[in-house]
Amino acid sequence: MHICHASTAGTVEILKWAKKQGISITAEVTPHHLLLDDGRLAGYDGVNRVNPPLREAADASALRQALAEGIIDCVATDHAPHAEHEKCVEFAAARPGMLGLQTALSVVVQTMVQPGLLNWRGVARVMSENPARIVGLPDHGRPLQVGEPANLTVVDPEATWTVTGSELASRSANTPTNR
Repeated sequence: MHICHASTAGTVEILKWAKKQGISITAEVTPHHLLLDDGRLAGYDGVNRVNPPLREAADASALRQALAEGIIDCVATDHAPHAEHEKCVEFAAARPGMLGLQTALSVVVQTMVQPGLLNWRGVARVMSENPARIVGLPDHGRPLQVGEPANLTVVDPEATWTVTGSELASRSANTPTNR
């Protein structure tokens, strides 16, 4: 069984219990649920409408800790490139979801690496190895060694980038970072 878009501390407790019982279960968390909380909803900006919704800061903290401890297995972007006319409307009418593909790594670095919850090896585990294992992709998420496929990403950990949305390679710019 795989749980998509874990978003609450309660879900984390259920996952802990299930894994302790030996139940074969995996779970994912989205970058936006690691980074953002329901304080962003006060302005009723449709860009912040996601499903499941953004939760309290305590939930985001529990999700980060669960990812660090392996209770949550991986990060999945839930990349939802809705057109501007689908997001820049009244909150209730906005399509749920937000961009995440190009910003996922930077969110994981900000929420997990910089605070010391994961090292770069852990990032590879939650963003490559575990997702590949969960969905059964045998030639992905493999170790970097002779004879293995070179499916890798080169990262400059010192580089900085301010996301505005306009430079994203997507059909939309519905990122909360430019709000």
